[in-house]
Amino acid sequence: MGERAGKLGQLLKRCYRDNIDPVNLDDKVFRDYITEIREEPADYNPAQSKKSQNSVIATGKVWLDFLVFIGTFYRKKNHVSETGAIHAREETYYIRVRGGKKIAKTYLWHYSFGKPRREHDRDPVTSEQIQTLRAANRRDRASDFVKARRLVMIELFTDLGPRRRELTNLKVQDVRDALRLENPVLRLDTLKREEGAQRFVPILAQTLRKLDQFIDGPRRKTMRQAFKGGMDHGYFFVSSRTGKPVSDTLFSNEILRLRKLAGIPLQVCPHMFRHAMITRLFTQFIARHELNNSDDFRRALLDTETFKAEIVQWTGHLDHTSVERYIHLAFRDLSSYTETLSSVHLTIAMDKYFALENDLKQQLKEGLPINEYIEQMNELEELYKRDAESAKKRTTALNTPQ
Repeated sequence: MGERAGKLGQLLKRCYRDNIDPVNLDDKVFRDYITEIREEPADYNPAQSKKSQNSVIATGKVWLDFLVFIGTFYRKKNHVSETGAIHAREETYYIRVRGGKKIAKTYLWHYSFGKPRREHDRDPVTSEQIQTLRAANRRDRASDFVKARRLVMIELFTDLGPRRRELTNLKVQDVRDALRLENPVLRLDTLKREEGAQRFVPILAQTLRKLDQFIDGPRRKTMRQAFKGGMDHGYFFVSSRTGKPVSDTLFSNEILRLRKLAGIPLQVCPHMFRHAMITRLFTQFIARHELNNSDDFRRALLDTETFKAEIVQWTGHLDHTSVERYIHLAFRDLSSYTETLSSVHLTIAMDKYFALENDLKQQLKEGLPINEYIEQMNELEELYKRDAESAKKRTTALNTPQ
């Protein structure tokens, strides 16, 4: 609803600016407004357009739906039609639902929209870029709370690959529940599915420890100052000023801030962490099962038990067609990856250990006291042992006939 309201507001602002009642909007003005939003420059780079072609079309469709309502309300029959005040035609498309059945859907199309364009696919964020973001966060002059919040944000995006809003819905209780488990999993809301859908994602003890430290340290201090004894709403990510739950745009803004501080010239955004996590997961899955090509992988995904056990619990995808791009990325990365993996879980734990070890070494170079370095390394080794033990148990459970 908020997204539709935002798109509709762009039309109403222009009507107000030009003193035009929406019911009197004609085809020429509508076309000019579409051209205007298409040519609107981006805030961060005036040489680029603020909206992509597909975003322009999505906004225009919302405008047409609203103008149909206006025409109906004022009893202007065919106000939006091929021969009406605003020239638009009805198009039909089909969606496939479970069971293979096709359902027809319609939408209105205006000639000013132009042709849809295939959106540019973002490459996954690299491990080097993640390390650079962590280092930039340590150098920043932000408050200790903001820097701690960024750190756990990066860890969660890196390890779990959630969508932004799935992180805004994360609760303190979800972390507490995971801490009580021998083989911890973290509950996440699953978006783009039915309302109330959720999944439980395996989480490393190394990461869980950082979340627990954030809750008991920076978050608790901020909540006490903001609410002064009032009821804690329970959301994990909170504002540094008000203590209220954050919006999902905060994550994009924080990554952008760190990217600029780090001097990374290429785009880095939260969804690129998701791309990286899923691609890494699929690469390990392919190697473990000795799959030779994309067709072998697709057949493995169609095996319900394998799919549920090793793919869906991480990604939240149910339809194997929605992960086609990751299959190609995984086989591309596998060209230089020859080791057969015995456990996806163990490999992820190892990768995490080495990434955090490298991060500690960098902090040592930046001035971390040697006694703190040794203490954190000892804790990291203990947490890795726990993760390795959990990985063995998960692998045994997956290989046990049901």
